[in-house]
Amino acid sequence: MIAKKKKLLKSNGFTLIEVLVVAGLLVVVAVVISNMFFTTFRSSTKTKALTTVKQNGDYTLAVMERLIRGSQEVTSSCPEVPPAAPIVTNNITIKMLNGDEIVFSCDLENKLIASNGANLTSDQVKLDNCSFECRSQGEFYPQVVTIDFTLSQANEAVREEERAKVDFETTVVTRNY
Repeated sequence: MIAKKKKLLKSNGFTLIEVLVVAGLLVVVAVVISNMFFTTFRSSTKTKALTTVKQNGDYTLAVMERLIRGSQEVTSSCPEVPPAAPIVTNNITIKMLNGDEIVFSCDLENKLIASNGANLTSDQVKLDNCSFECRSQGEFYPQVVTIDFTLSQANEAVREEERAKVDFETTVVTRNY
């Protein structure tokens, strides 16, 4: 009888506590690994969205900046005499050297920025706010245009932590022709 007890005590196998400890450790490791995976996936998604928004804004800003800088004058919303307060509008008209007029407009209803009706922003982004401010120090001085807008990704079905939103602002001085 004593030999049977010793044989039972020396059996090859794991106790219940050992199995529970190993199972608990495996669960903890699995949770940590899955959290790392999902965090990497979320940051990748946000990076792609942020890149798209930034590229659209940079392109739009570069086109407007180049055309305004090379224009003869800003013909709308830019008084010749400095006003007491700057004039802020949602569109601005410039006159090119060849006489053509280009209108940049912020279409807040359709959430885009356009130039003579052609979209400068893609359908992957939406316009959240936009304004143009024009200042002049007098007839013989160049005009100064401040462009300010905010773009965000157009997809509404993303979580808040994955949402991409970028503010763009620049000041452009026209050449004094």
